[in-house]
Amino acid sequence: MTTATSPASEKAWALIEAEKRRDRFIRRVSIIAWSVTFAIVLLFVALTVPGFIEMFRGALAGNLPWITVVGIATPTISTLLILSILVATLSTVGVFLRFRSASLTEIQVRLAQLEDMLAAQGSPNER
Repeated sequence: MTTATSPASEKAWALIEAEKRRDRFIRRVSIIAWSVTFAIVLLFVALTVPGFIEMFRGALAGNLPWITVVGIATPTISTLLILSILVATLSTVGVFLRFRSASLTEIQVRLAQLEDMLAAQGSPNER
């Protein structure tokens, strides 16, 4: 048994497919942007680690105060902290938006199906 699709249902499915294409594009852009961000952070860490190790060795030998080691590590730690807060915030917002979008899409599809069922039954005045 096949179900006939109405123009409203076809339009709803077309909108859903357009949203899916838009979501895939945004997801690709997001993956590229996050990859570049993490590459830059890794480069930043790679550039600051040698200085940190040198200062750490100097502090272990007693030639430098430990506050120097902390001062060298602070920009890297701050950058990683800010990045982790940003990732946590954006992923939380993304999850909430996806839940809402999925719910609205499901409601739209169910309404289109309900409209199809009502159209298939005909109006009560026609009986």
